[in-house]
Amino acid sequence: MNKLDSSLHRFPVKHFGTASDFLLSAESEERDTLMIACADQGGAPDRVSFAKSGRFFVVQHLASSIRPAGDRDENSEISDIEFAFSKYKIKHVIICGHTGCGVIRNWLLYPDAPDVSGIRARFEQTTLEAVNQAYPEYSAEDRIEALICEHTLFQLEHLCSHAFIRNKLEAGTLQLHAWVVNDNTARVRSYDPARGCFAII
Repeated sequence: MNKLDSSLHRFPVKHFGTASDFLLSAESEERDTLMIACADQGGAPDRVSFAKSGRFFVVQHLASSIRPAGDRDENSEISDIEFAFSKYKIKHVIICGHTGCGVIRNWLLYPDAPDVSGIRARFEQTTLEAVNQAYPEYSAEDRIEALICEHTLFQLEHLCSHAFIRNKLEAGTLQLHAWVVNDNTARVRSYDPARGCFAII
């Protein structure tokens, strides 16, 4: 994957965890990790990790999408996230995209299809516009990869716009992770905010 445009996102490095957070406690069964995955990703997206699946509370949305705070329909995608925090001592949140995302490909192929939820329109206004401007020279294959990576990061921004998430980040009780899974190889790349790229775990 080519290096991403660092000007598109400004994440405090201190708010991010690393793969070692899971390696050091790989045998833990404590449900302390919320994974927000794609509804097109299959039934067990948490199996991509080397940590035990019992650690994960998984929610699946279209293209791992999260509505930002203030969105008129924000409760439709944030309520299950709030539930996870109310029931478990969540220490990590992973936004998990995947290279074979059929949702994003359908949005690109059928831009005039009905968009009842408004999720596709938000994708077009944020991710698609940013990628078109930042990576105009990319090949079709590289452009899809950039769209998936950037979309994952925009969903992380949307998550951080919610006050209950910001409060936990500032208190140091929550760490962020952005992953992209290769559907063909099951290899996971994790976002490194210091380097501005996704690196293989």
